[in-house]
Amino acid sequence: MKVGILGPRGTFAELAARVHFGDKAEMVAYPSITDVAEAVERGEAEVGVVPVESLREGSVGETLDVLAWKDVKIKAEIVLPISQSLLVVPHTKLEQITQVLSHPQALAQCREFIKKNLNRAELIEMPSTAKAAEQVSKLRQPHMAAIGPKSLAEIYGLEVLCENIQTGDINITRFLCLAKEDGMRTGYDKTSIVFYTAEDRPGILYEILGEFAIRNINLTKIESRPSKKALGDYLFFIDFQGHREDREIGEALKALQSKVAMLKLLGSYPKRF
Repeated sequence: MKVGILGPRGTFAELAARVHFGDKAEMVAYPSITDVAEAVERGEAEVGVVPVESLREGSVGETLDVLAWKDVKIKAEIVLPISQSLLVVPHTKLEQITQVLSHPQALAQCREFIKKNLNRAELIEMPSTAKAAEQVSKLRQPHMAAIGPKSLAEIYGLEVLCENIQTGDINITRFLCLAKEDGMRTGYDKTSIVFYTAEDRPGILYEILGEFAIRNINLTKIESRPSKKALGDYLFFIDFQGHREDREIGEALKALQSKVAMLKLLGSYPKRF
């Protein structure tokens, strides 16, 4: 099986993919989440694994965008405990560091450590934690550090200066497996949708959510995302318990079609949390 991941080698997306698919799967790294989704669209990768939500910093906007606008489905979800480390070229000391590179989510997850220990350092956002480690390894400058999984140290010839630098004792990230088809019904499932309302009027969201409430369907997540068509114009993403093949789920989705301008079924898949 060919699995597309956010690259380069060593990202948390790769770790999640290996946990879910095992070492026999062929991992193919792509430079962005959008590139992973497009590889699945083209059939270049059978599935793609991308981050969608972290416990500390919430949703990954680029992943929500590809779910809304690319021709992919959610086939599965993966929940992975995340531990961040400060990675440097060998023999670097903490006081030498003036630049810290990482993915925006990783930088945010380590905000307290950075404030306490590297409050004067410049924070540089990178497409992934692995790309940050790759850059530090390539330049070999003692004033630079990367934040990411400690396994990156071995891959890129770096040294782990500090471990477990994320804020809080628990740090979990949810990943999605993207594919052309969603998951089969298991009896313990979750379904995701995105919708858009053409009119902005009092009670429209209440009416939509009511279709779930009257059928006793439990919503597990709801959030909005700019449609990028106009200021103040939003898409709404909802996760709820159940599979699209369940009778009550099918009824609710059918009822929604007359209340929204656009409704996209993102997929039904086994529930992991």
